Amino acid sequence: MSLYEKMFNIMTESDGLKKDLSVGSGNNSYRAVGEKEVLNMLKPLFKKYKLVVFPIDGDISEQNSTFEATYKGDTTTKTRNVTQLKVNFKIVDIETGETETLVGFGNGADSQDKGSGKAFTYAYKTMLNKSFMLFSGEDADNTHSSDMGNPPIDKDDKELGKKPISPVKVVIIKDLMKKAATNEASFLKWAGVKKVEEILTEKFVDCTMQLEKAVKAHEKVAK
Repeated sequence: MSLYEKMFNIMTESDGLKKDLSVGSGNNSYRAVGEKEVLNMLKPLFKKYKLVVFPIDGDISEQNSTFEATYKGDTTTKTRNVTQLKVNFKIVDIETGETETLVGFGNGADSQDKGSGKAFTYAYKTMLNKSFMLFSGEDADNTHSSDMGNPPIDKDDKELGKKPISPVKVVIIKDLMKKAATNEASFLKWAGVKKVEEILTEKFVDCTMQLEKAVKAHEKVAK
């Protein structure tokens, strides 16, 4: 099986992602797909098809600006730093040695020194989302930038969240349960379902976080 065939299989075996992350606050808040959600979806498939992906080079630029902000009658001057990244990633098939270059773009705004880290995370996430068509139910081109302060709940996201998790996510949950030596009955009772296949997509992140904590606790005891 070629690299492109494996990438195609990953596209067909992965499914839509729910925007589980709230970014910002107040009128500037918006919903996004978290890196954790993307990796939980793709990592088992990368293992299955024996693919690895890693950054190889990129371009970076910085934009710095100052502005005045007024709060309770007091006006202060603030600085806004935006880091823009274009990152080239290489995806490698360790069975055939075939490679391909994938590109990710990301911006990161921070008043201190975390802009590059934020931009890199976004570039990585964007590269995976676009390369493997992990649609989240929102088309950014249909939303004017001035309308992104308090976006309404996306109908597709809401419907997706009420559906049972995909077979790939079932495997992820069961694998974490095994690593954590978790009592299945107790976990299913906590999750409010009778079997793993009944867990709703909107509960997937909470379930994986709970199980990952259990994995760490189990590994600590095992040491």
